[in-house]
Amino acid sequence: MNMLHLPRIGITPDINDLPVPETEYVVRQNYADAISKAGGLPFLLPYHEPVGDYLDVIDGLLVTGGLFDIDPALYRQTSRKDYAMKPARTNFERALIEGALSRAIPVVGICNGMQLLAVCLGGELVQDISTEIDGALEHKPDQSASIAHHRIEISGTSRHLQTSAGEVHEVNSVHHQSVLPSDAYQVLAVSPDGVVEALEKKDGGFAVGVQWHPEYGVADIDTIIFETFLSKAREYSQKK
Repeated sequence: MNMLHLPRIGITPDINDLPVPETEYVVRQNYADAISKAGGLPFLLPYHEPVGDYLDVIDGLLVTGGLFDIDPALYRQTSRKDYAMKPARTNFERALIEGALSRAIPVVGICNGMQLLAVCLGGELVQDISTEIDGALEHKPDQSASIAHHRIEISGTSRHLQTSAGEVHEVNSVHHQSVLPSDAYQVLAVSPDGVVEALEKKDGGFAVGVQWHPEYGVADIDTIIFETFLSKAREYSQKK
């Protein structure tokens, strides 16, 4: 294999609400830019079955965030109010995550992507932070994600990320749901109100979720996440 080959990173896009033939796949440029900066080759993954066609060629999977919610039935809860859901996207990303985990393809889930990673691993979600967590911070502020909003503290030891328990980072925040602690994964970071901000698969390959948006490069830990992800993707690629 050519050692100069850049790891191929599949990036999941959102989809707008316009009817066919005006329907568009949409993804922010900074997701792709973060992958390129860390040494990878980004690819957009249009919704397609079977997902194995993608898993055969990518070396890493980036599941992006989105302004919608995961169906509570997928994590053994009933909806407490009406949610904006995108079943086609969720079903596609869920199949990709499960397939990537089974093949030990490195995975990073961001915001909604972290929540879906947790669900795929067997966890559950807080459906609405403001009504379910007493004294919670505002996790979806009216400000740009390019601005740090609250701190997180590293609370667990990662198998892959070079972080230490007790470290504090200032990160951005754009979400109203969050992940519940679970034996299904290792909690890596929390915000001052106890909201889970990062998790990691307990065994096997690299699978990390972060609740904030590291593609904006607001915090030092953002660089660590992407560089570690690409390092693991490079290792996976070289083993093919």
